[in-house]
Amino acid sequence: MATVMSVKRLLAFFFASAFAAALPTTPEPPALSDRLSNELGAAADAPVIDLDYAQYQGVHNTEFNTNVYRGIRFAARPKRWQLPEAPKTDRSAIIAATSNPPRCPQSNPAPRPATVDFNSSILGNEDCLFLNVFAPANATKLPVLFWIHGGGYGAGSASSFDFSFMDQTVGNGFISVVIQYRLGAFGFLSSADVAKHGTANAGLYDMRFALQWVQKYIDRFGGDPNQVTIAGESAGGGSVMLMAMANGGNDGTSLFRRAIASSPYLPTQPDFNDPLPTDYYLQFAKAAGCVDTTGSLSDNDLVFKCLQSADTLVLQNASSSVSYGARYGQWAFIPVTDGQLIQQRPTQQLLGDSSSSKVNGERIITGNNANEGTYFIPQNITTESSFLSVLTLNYPSLTPSSLAKILTLYSIPTNATLSPKFDTNGLTPPYATEVSAYASGWQQAANNLYAETTFVCPAYWLADAYSTRNKNKKAWRYQFSIPNAFHGADMSPLLSDPTIPTARIQDPAFIRGFQGVWGRFILTGDPTATTGVDAVGAAGSKRWRSWGGEMEDGAVPVAAVGEGGSIRWGHDLLNLNVTSGAPSKADWTVVDGDKWEGGRGERCALWAELAGEILE
Repeated sequence: MATVMSVKRLLAFFFASAFAAALPTTPEPPALSDRLSNELGAAADAPVIDLDYAQYQGVHNTEFNTNVYRGIRFAARPKRWQLPEAPKTDRSAIIAATSNPPRCPQSNPAPRPATVDFNSSILGNEDCLFLNVFAPANATKLPVLFWIHGGGYGAGSASSFDFSFMDQTVGNGFISVVIQYRLGAFGFLSSADVAKHGTANAGLYDMRFALQWVQKYIDRFGGDPNQVTIAGESAGGGSVMLMAMANGGNDGTSLFRRAIASSPYLPTQPDFNDPLPTDYYLQFAKAAGCVDTTGSLSDNDLVFKCLQSADTLVLQNASSSVSYGARYGQWAFIPVTDGQLIQQRPTQQLLGDSSSSKVNGERIITGNNANEGTYFIPQNITTESSFLSVLTLNYPSLTPSSLAKILTLYSIPTNATLSPKFDTNGLTPPYATEVSAYASGWQQAANNLYAETTFVCPAYWLADAYSTRNKNKKAWRYQFSIPNAFHGADMSPLLSDPTIPTARIQDPAFIRGFQGVWGRFILTGDPTATTGVDAVGAAGSKRWRSWGGEMEDGAVPVAAVGEGGSIRWGHDLLNLNVTSGAPSKADWTVVDGDKWEGGRGERCALWAELAGEILE
């Protein structure tokens, strides 16, 4: 057994945080550090909250009239690749909950940038299972937003998220809980060896443990444990999907009642002991110095013990190094089908017959952005050959007959619009399959294909699971389509102050309307409701009906929805856009989600058919 590499050797490696910096930028929300500074300068402390195992005191934010508690421990320091455990009791002093918690060790996606800074890029603390709570003053049995951050299951933290503006838009009507969970190899290392000695999907168990914490303690902040909405974007949205699927969908409403999945991330989902996660496990063990020079795993017990006892910097280095070597724009360590918490692939469980397509909770909103794929695909694709090369690199199990089916739906016609580039309207050709404001031709075909397989179609499948296959549940679908609606662009209006004029393309009515859609759903379970909730924006004549549902008598028009084209009953998609020109104004329409962008429903049906070839 090779010895664990020294810290000196570790520090010879340089790592990147600049993957996103090389990509198209999206609007940034207001600096959350400024809000933290305002909280610390507040005139009064927040009430002390007794959690039995510890007592916490936050600060009162006068701007929002909320009590803010940052850095509350919800689990003990995690044991590597083991289930989370309850915090140890320490009531010796009241803990000041005034600082964001340490972030978990970070692992960024491939490719590895040429120059990186190890300390700023990936360094974290394994003792990172903390959460932040934002509670309106004098809250009593308020609904709860439970937020799971994104970042490819390898990056991110709780410090970036504060939904106080959205809460204010709906009258400070809910409490927010923003959690952290183990990332990279620490949260998602998987192999038969890991399953034997610990648990795969440790990061998912962290999320579930935090949900159990909410059930036990959120009433002490004024929250209602029976009115929890789990939500997240990207990997956070994918996590929402997996929490909906957890334990075969047999949890019911014991942990949450509602869900919001924004751009749910589903790159692949192999079995825990499949070749790909096993290969990443082997690479991780080698990088940590826990496998001999031949690469043999002849004594698996010693390999795992070596990993458990290795220096944290060594393992953080190994996790990031392996992730940098993954497929372009992807992460090495992601959720797997473990046969216990996650029992099937999403297409198997979400699209099964009525007896097998069980999901937890009662209602869901699923959303996607217009240009999801640009960050994750090389931007040098000019021919059908290069298109197929990227396709087979990402999905090496595709058969020739499957490739032929894909080309039937994604081929670029000889008369395709290549210039000028522009965002499509989704209703008439050309469609997003061949042009956007960012790319055209085969490049756009590749961008759009990856967007649909990885973010868009999972949003469709989730909506189907809460509607078509479960008539006692409800779902709503939307697309965020403002210009430059790249992956993650929808976060800015949800976190922004709608009352401050800026150069951003969304006007105040758009931001208030979008925040209202989410906020009303958190409060009532219906994004179109107005009873007891601030009706945001100007209601139009078109109604945003639930996905797969009938129009109900007396249904209320959704806020900010304008006139749309004629649609058939069944799959309403709310398209969130703005008018062209300056100043832009909110321009929302209701469209047919299946016919959208030249037949997205048909393409998602193909990916469901091919799921066994692309998700393993």
